[in-house]
Amino acid sequence: MRPCGIAVMALIATIPGPRGPVRVGRAQPVRVMALIGSTSRRDQLSEEEKIYRLCGMNDAPDVISDLSLRVSAKPLWRRIVEAGIPAATLPIYTVQRSDMRVDRSELLEQALEQIEGGVGMITIHPTAVQDIIDVARADRNVSWTSRGGGIVIRDLLSRGSTSNAYLDILPDLIPAARRLGATISIGATFRSATILDANDRAQRLEFLAQIDLARQIAADGCSVMIEGPGHAAPGAIRELAEQMLQAGCLIMPLGPIPTDLAIGQDHISAAIGSTLLGLEGAAHMIAAVTREEHTGGVPDIEATIEAVQATRVAARVIDLHRHGPSEEDFRHIMRLVLDHR
Repeated sequence: MRPCGIAVMALIATIPGPRGPVRVGRAQPVRVMALIGSTSRRDQLSEEEKIYRLCGMNDAPDVISDLSLRVSAKPLWRRIVEAGIPAATLPIYTVQRSDMRVDRSELLEQALEQIEGGVGMITIHPTAVQDIIDVARADRNVSWTSRGGGIVIRDLLSRGSTSNAYLDILPDLIPAARRLGATISIGATFRSATILDANDRAQRLEFLAQIDLARQIAADGCSVMIEGPGHAAPGAIRELAEQMLQAGCLIMPLGPIPTDLAIGQDHISAAIGSTLLGLEGAAHMIAAVTREEHTGGVPDIEATIEAVQATRVAARVIDLHRHGPSEEDFRHIMRLVLDHR
């Protein structure tokens, strides 16, 4: 594994928000990101209620990501910005597709509209390329599981070319993100969908591609993070962490899920996995995984809050290991001492 070579990536990423930026980095507390999103008009109101409830939590998430699969009159990311919490998006989710193809102009337009409207972080999938697709198909039990990456792959294959939609628009996207202070998160199209595929050839190839792209984005003066790694047993988590640390980039883990046998309890397994990764030094902002991650259900409000709470526990354990007890830890201990006198 070759090192990243750009020290700025190891320091900090800044996600702007209405009430000030959230800073992500090795010297910062581990941040927590909640995931919401509407799939139809029927669930728009319940997702808006999630924003209200999440913002009212004692330990509210640091960032809320809008994963909506539809365009609405007032998208959820605008409501997140209005609520005062930094917003994140995946622009490709709401791009209209004809014959599985993605219009580059529309994708760029969506991304620019979002960051110009106050979104502080966007996730892109520029590593979905033919070479890694071929390896994943040949080697894996499940070739790929990323929804956003899958859209890019279907577009690429339908065109019979090697043209990745995000690579095509990146020269126009980076200057806008730099100008507005937004962070670009490089998504993991080939994150492992089972523990048997963890740290395989496809994942290693993608990680090298993520590093190279992060180097380019950082060199252009833009804040950047890398996502990953998916499902991974504890031993593979340690191996992946070693690679991530050597790369020197900020990491936002999706999980990792350390067992495939916790269906319906994914908020627990993901909290365990992110803690294991964080104790190795390779988790800087954690996406909160709900118990419905593998059941096909749409998480309700309580499940989303539960996921944030579980993720916050993981973040605190990592912070305790990394930075030692905080003032909050000492205050809580002193209250316990006084209560038991």
